[in-house]
Amino acid sequence: MSTKRCYQLLGLPDGSSRTAVREAYQRMALAYHPDRNPAASEIFIQINIAYDLLMERLPHSYTKDASNPPQISGLPDINRERRARRGSPSDRRFEIVLEGSFLGTSVQEKI
Repeated sequence: MSTKRCYQLLGLPDGSSRTAVREAYQRMALAYHPDRNPAASEIFIQINIAYDLLMERLPHSYTKDASNPPQISGLPDINRERRARRGSPSDRRFEIVLEGSFLGTSVQEKI
């Protein structure tokens, strides 16, 4: 199947981006899914083949660079930001535990 035919099946102009292809595929797959439209199972198969071929041939939108990994859904790296705010891990908890064991601690409870 040619790429031109794939674009025609998905109702897209030639040279559409990966996101446009994905959105068109999802829309068409919902419309022609055999569970919703039993008579359109052959069209559904052709749509799947067209989508697979286009996704193999279209370039990815991100570069495969180890220093700049792709961001998922455009969100920043939240864990890195939290670590920056918190600072480096410290041994304060460990020091408190050792100090309490060395000096002894007492806990009063109300009954």
